[in-house]
Amino acid sequence: MPAAVRVLVSIDPFMYGEVLAFSLRKRRPRAEVTLLASSEDLAAEAQRARPHLVVADRVPAAAKARSFWVEVSASRGPTSLDAEISADGYSGSVADVRIEHVLAALDRAEEELLLAGGGLAGEETVGEAAASG
Repeated sequence: MPAAVRVLVSIDPFMYGEVLAFSLRKRRPRAEVTLLASSEDLAAEAQRARPHLVVADRVPAAAKARSFWVEVSASRGPTSLDAEISADGYSGSVADVRIEHVLAALDRAEEELLLAGGGLAGEETVGEAAASG
């Protein structure tokens, strides 16, 4: 069994984070998704849990240095969420970010985990398991 990809979510309003965490769990059931309220210490939890992907309003610098990340902002107002995404050397801005963007970052994080020896060759990825199930 491959190691599960770990995802840490901390977005305000909290309900946005809840919806994202629910959707990630539903679409990638083998992923370990942790949801934090904004009042909790994201930097400390990222240090403790060592997530492969962090999705937050403000991703701590230490987490940016060692994991894939999606930093969400409502810079164009309350009807649009934008994001900066860093995944496997790719970094870019996304206007009106969607769950599919986060899923793509999660899948890239999982691929990296498998390449680093976190799983066995030939075993299906979280994304493949969800697509076949």
